[in-house]
Amino acid sequence: MALYTTEAILLEVRNWGEADKMLQLFSRARGRIRAAAFGCRRPKSPLSGALQLFNRLEITLTEGERVDTVRQASVRQRFPSLTNDLTAMAYASFVAELLLELTPEGDPDEKLYDWLPNVLSACGPRNPRLVALIAGYQLLAFAGVGFKLEECCRCGRPVEAEGAFSVSEGGALCASCAGETIGSRPYPDSLREFLLLLSSLDWQAPAAFTAKKDDLIAAETFLLGGLYHLLGKNLKSLGFIRQLAG
Repeated sequence: MALYTTEAILLEVRNWGEADKMLQLFSRARGRIRAAAFGCRRPKSPLSGALQLFNRLEITLTEGERVDTVRQASVRQRFPSLTNDLTAMAYASFVAELLLELTPEGDPDEKLYDWLPNVLSACGPRNPRLVALIAGYQLLAFAGVGFKLEECCRCGRPVEAEGAFSVSEGGALCASCAGETIGSRPYPDSLREFLLLLSSLDWQAPAAFTAKKDDLIAAETFLLGGLYHLLGKNLKSLGFIRQLAG
């Protein structure tokens, strides 16, 4: 069985057995990886300190038929806000879970990999709820299933005044097509501009912006509705977020 080393961010950790963990990592060279870390929960394990959620690692694994096995790991970057701030951790978990849902195993994407640490770094210093909202729209675009924001989903014409938005149709609708669609929602210019800003925001040099409360609520409603329509389920991290809010 081949041994390999890659850089990866730990996005899911589950205890397994008495002393082991099952992991999901997103790596630069191999994309999403499932791995087992045997004995890592023992106090004297050299892996125990490194294999903490959201750590950016240099990790060595052995290839396996179903899951790979962790041999060594060292921390390259930690995200302190995701350890000290429960709300930041909850919204980062949403981003991590969505990324894992949208990326196939063994399919590397260096652009997406380089995007992720900037998003995790922003959770805490910036409003985690807004960070997760922006990240959600951008992840859908990375996966090729993003909403159409400027052209009608049905006829392809530019959407201007009196347009609408339909989660089930995949985004914007022109005035003509909106009248034929059950359940479409208003799509004013301010909301369209806000969604375009979210989708194009550069995490390395994020521009300051303001948004209307109604546009923020609509953007979140569209995102969560779109995810349920796409995945056929609610993300588990949403339950964690609701518990904190409740």
